[in-house]
Formats: sequence, C-alpha cells, structure tokens
Amino acid sequence: MKIGTFAGVSFEVSSSKVLTFSDFVRSGSARWAVHDIILQKPLPEFEGPGQESISLKILLKRSRKVNPESVAQQLRSFRDGGKVGTLVIGKKPVTNGFWYIEDIQETHRFIDNKGISNTIELSLTLKEYPKDKPVRQKPRPKSSTGSTPATKTKAIGTATVKVGMLNCRTGPSMNARIKKVLRRGQRFQVYGYANGSGVRWYNVGGGLYISAGSQYSTFKKM
Repeated sequence: MKIGTFAGVSFEVSSSKVLTFSDFVRSGSARWAVHDIILQKPLPEFEGPGQESISLKILLKRSRKVNPESVAQQLRSFRDGGKVGTLVIGKKPVTNGFWYIEDIQETHRFIDNKGISNTIELSLTLKEYPKDKPVRQKPRPKSSTGSTPATKTKAIGTATVKVGMLNCRTGPSMNARIKKVLRRGQRFQVYGYANGSGVRWYNVGGGLYISAGSQYSTFKKM
C-alpha cells in the first residue's frame, strides 16, 4: 500500500517492503506588523500568511527490504541541490505549493563490521515554497535621459529609513495596498503630509505614502 511520496522517495507498506514515516507535525503562522500610534493602542496590520513547515521521522531498516544508505543519500542530494517538490500524503498533495528540505538529522544504528548502517533514523524539516512566482511591478517609464520623470511638486525634505523594512502604500491608510517596501538606510523625498487611520503620513509623490512616525525614519527639511 502506497502512503505518499516526496523527493523521489515512495512511502509504502507491503509484504516485500516497509518504508514509512512517523511523528508528522505541521506548523505555520501569520505575518503581522504592529505600528505604534501616539496616545493610542498599537495598530496591528495583517501582512499575509507565513511560511509553513513540516517535521517528520523516517525509519530506514535493511530488515524491511530498504537500503538505508541509498534512501538517506537520495534525500541529502535533494537538500543539497536546492530542489523543491510536491509532498503527497495519501492520494493528494499536502498543499498546492512545493516543499524543500531545510534540515536532516541522522541517527545511525546497528553499524556492522563493514561500516554499513543497517538502520538509520532520519528527522526531516521541510519548508513551504510557493508554486506561483512573486508578482513583480513593471518598471516606471524613463525619460530620454534615462532617469525616471521628476514630480512637479517641490520636495520639502528627505527622510531616511531606520528600521528593517518600511511599507510604501498607495494611500494614506493602513488599509491601502502596499506598493513596495523600503529597507534600512534607504532615502526618499517628501513632498508633504497627509493624515489617515490615526497616523500621519509622508507624501512621497506618485500617489504613494509612507508612515511619518519618527520611530520608522528620520526627516531632514530642505
């Protein structure tokens, strides 16, 4: 009876072969960002689902008509090759995405006088890999000089990101779509201010806004 497949390994139980897994644990979390608001409680913002992970154990025994070293090497090669694959349990995939092997822990038992492992217990950690490629924004049209068109409004100053990531949104609201993410040390020009969701925002031109909280960036007036 076939139980499932992954990385080219077929999990099955029959009169001629036993290759199964145990202690199957699946975990996942959501991604939330918490924004501090002056004189109000922090405002959580849902950023999307997080990456799921699965841990399981595989017992490879030569007495069960399995070659422990061969199966272990097959999984090592899958891990070290940076490969991804579909994890099937029963007759259907666990998710609609792929999985890769992040970690393998091996316990070799009953090694004979030729150095061959007759029993190997593997502990695998799998991580989810999305099947759909991330959506990439089309580049903005450039002017004849090769630079992006300048906004007509004069900038009032520049700001520098001082946190790991800072969202740039299509409106002055926590509910507005995230257009792009700025990283620590990036600078951007500020053309004015706006208010929304109880937060003050920088108008950074092009219909985009960034939270003006001093905990996120430092502002320098022109």
